[in-house]
Amino acid sequence: MIAVVGTPRAAPLRRLVGMSAVVTAAAVAGGAPDPSRWHGFNLLEKFTARNQRPFVEDDFRWICELGFNFVRLPMDYRCYAPDILSTNFREEVLREIDQAVDYGRRHGVHVCINLHRAPGFCINPPAEPRDLWTDPEVQAAFVAHWTMFARRYRGIPGSELSFNLLNEPARCTREAYLKVHLAAIDAIHAIDPDRPVMVDGHEAGRAPLEEFLARPNVILATRGYHPGTVSHYRAGWVKGSDQWPTPAWPMLGIVGYLYGPTKKEYQSPLVLEGSFPAGAEVWLDLRRMSGSMTLAAEADGVEIARRAIRPAAETNDWHRDPSEPRWPIHASPSGVVWRVRLERPASRIALRAVEGDWAIFREIGLWWPGDPPRAFGADPRWGATQAVWRVSAEGHILPQPGVEPDAPLREYLKPWLDYRARGGRIFVGEFGCYNKTPHEVALAWLGDWLRLWHREGIGWAMWNFRGTFGILDSGRADVRYEEWRGHRLDRRMLELLQRHLPGRLASP
Repeated sequence: MIAVVGTPRAAPLRRLVGMSAVVTAAAVAGGAPDPSRWHGFNLLEKFTARNQRPFVEDDFRWICELGFNFVRLPMDYRCYAPDILSTNFREEVLREIDQAVDYGRRHGVHVCINLHRAPGFCINPPAEPRDLWTDPEVQAAFVAHWTMFARRYRGIPGSELSFNLLNEPARCTREAYLKVHLAAIDAIHAIDPDRPVMVDGHEAGRAPLEEFLARPNVILATRGYHPGTVSHYRAGWVKGSDQWPTPAWPMLGIVGYLYGPTKKEYQSPLVLEGSFPAGAEVWLDLRRMSGSMTLAAEADGVEIARRAIRPAAETNDWHRDPSEPRWPIHASPSGVVWRVRLERPASRIALRAVEGDWAIFREIGLWWPGDPPRAFGADPRWGATQAVWRVSAEGHILPQPGVEPDAPLREYLKPWLDYRARGGRIFVGEFGCYNKTPHEVALAWLGDWLRLWHREGIGWAMWNFRGTFGILDSGRADVRYEEWRGHRLDRRMLELLQRHLPGRLASP
């Protein structure tokens, strides 16, 4: 058990005997720890007060054994505090947090304590009863929590323990965000000047603010969830995510409109080129339509299928869109699938609207006999013509020539690299992919993020170790798991992470 400092029950701090020989967090001798060397996971034992439980020592042991050196503990303050303003903290729960810090020191894993739900704010529902950003009493309580942790762990080296003040601050002005965070930083460093303090960027971790450059021992944290349509596909807590198209990576930018003759300036076929075997299928998941339409499919220049769609008469599948009373727009929330099957091999397939105004499709799908179906999301951008898309022998639609697959990720990361270039330190406090995203897509997307962070020298922590984003017990339906110490291990995801640890050669 960690000896606590500055509380009525405190005992003198003493270093644990038998601590792992692993160097914790690659601390710089005599200086602040280097967050670029932190790589690990979030552990969720106190993520919510309702389901809280003690942390598990095996997690720390295994994380170290697998080559990682960092854990973040996102916590709900209600685990150890009876109400929003109370500072009568529950000692029995704080001892369980002490225990986690102890496990980290014992196994050579840096521990970062985080308030995922703080007095007055949480990015997730339910909303707090009072507002951290505007209520002075709640702001004082927030500072009191961090003052308590600063006193409790004073004397534990910064190479072994850091604080992450608030998870994904949002719904606040820049001024309120700075006021709250700077007050907590000042309180912590008045007690323990060497404690590393991590601050999530403004706007839910998206924006680094230059005011922190002047603060010693402050690290700014971003996220690795971009784009959310990949990372949070069908996540139950994200409204509307069940209606997103099946994600693909790289993001292809397929135009999600087929225009008919009434839109001659945009009318163009969606063309696929490749080696399509006999029995292969191509389909469109249709979601909205203006009036009635007739769609046709050609294989190597010969029409092989035609379908007339009359939404006003097909009331089981379509309903009138009340948001567009001036026009005969119909919507199909569950989708109407137009499916085309090839009777013989082909090298070029064209899908076009031969009658009508326009239709929006959510995704295009491909199926090769004997293989699982593959779906590729479409972008409903008005006024763009269709393109010719190459298809691999395995049935994957390929990016257009000259398109860099990781361009959206580099654009998201750019302000953070600019902040670091001005002398700041940065870290990725959370990243990962929910278990409803197809596994191959998740691995391809994660691989691009990891290569980018590896190249730029940025540390990271996956959400989570065990659970729906993690490498253990993630519950994915399309993974061949390995039985590992009573858990189900996603070996491919683990090895992908391990290839991008410091000192490893990143995969191409």
